[in-house]
Amino acid sequence: MIKAIIIDDEVHCIDALSILLADYCPEVEIIEKCMSPAKGIEAIRRVNPDLVFLDIEMPAMNGFELLNQFRDISFSVIFTTSYDQYAIKAIRFSALDYLLKPVDPKELIAAVHKVNLQKPMPSVDQLKKLMDHIQVQSKESHFEKVAAMLEKNFPPLQVNNLSNQRRLAAILFTDIVGYTAMMQQSEERAVTVIKRHLAELQHSVSAHAGEVLNDYGDGSLSVFASATNAVHCAMELQLSLQKKPVVPLRVGLHIGEIFFEEGKILGDGVNVASRIQSLGIENSILFSSEIYDKIKNNSMFSAVSLGNFEFKNVSKAIEVFALANEGFTIPSKKNMEGKLKKRSWLDYLFPKQ
Repeated sequence: MIKAIIIDDEVHCIDALSILLADYCPEVEIIEKCMSPAKGIEAIRRVNPDLVFLDIEMPAMNGFELLNQFRDISFSVIFTTSYDQYAIKAIRFSALDYLLKPVDPKELIAAVHKVNLQKPMPSVDQLKKLMDHIQVQSKESHFEKVAAMLEKNFPPLQVNNLSNQRRLAAILFTDIVGYTAMMQQSEERAVTVIKRHLAELQHSVSAHAGEVLNDYGDGSLSVFASATNAVHCAMELQLSLQKKPVVPLRVGLHIGEIFFEEGKILGDGVNVASRIQSLGIENSILFSSEIYDKIKNNSMFSAVSLGNFEFKNVSKAIEVFALANEGFTIPSKKNMEGKLKKRSWLDYLFPKQ
């Protein structure tokens, strides 16, 4: 176990970090939680921790002044702060890492993994080579799995090497509505919402034979070999997330081309699905005419057209539909906002018929 102390003058920041550590870094044991530099100094001297999570801006004494109270720093330091201007100074204090609030779980995991009490830390070049190797191997293996899944319904459009294979896929985008404001109001609630979204997403996507390709924290990108499976997944996900603790989610779907390039999922289909999702509101499921054409004869689905929309960086207008089954919200077209092309004054004087 890694014995750790948290020093921060804001109780909600201590609580949020504690939750993240409990969920993502079980190897860390929080010995003390200190809300003032003076209590932090006393705790460090008393318990001799392996690791200190240290805020910088605190009353009476900042984090750097606190460290200056020790002739020899025998513990690792991870700074947690809302300010990025102290990064260079943190390096001078040999900080293990520098995390900006709100703390990202992935960055926290990476920082904690640097704490190695038995062996000297590898060099920067060694770490970079190792991470590059791991990422290439894992991504290629994952892409092969995705390609095999999509081949069931969508054969490759171009067969070459793995990175250039282009395939059609049913693409599902999710986005947590109002996440930024939520994080500012309550980091604890935001962390709970992210965790619930990811857990329900992984369950629903797996249950409907899909694959989660990217988890953005407050959103995600998944692919399916079947439009029907993709819509069923969206329905199950939205209904699950309406139960407490509620996750305000919008979902966008599209069938389009994707390809793998240098460890990334790209393609016009991804761009369109993202744009459609941006029009949504909480508890809505929106999709393109390509999805609608695949499900329109299925009595399990009810849909209404919201009209044609001109999206940024999309060459032609896209007709967007909303799932109208009971329990789902249909956005009002006049109030819809999203990643749309800006309209000129001529568009208002001479609207397209």
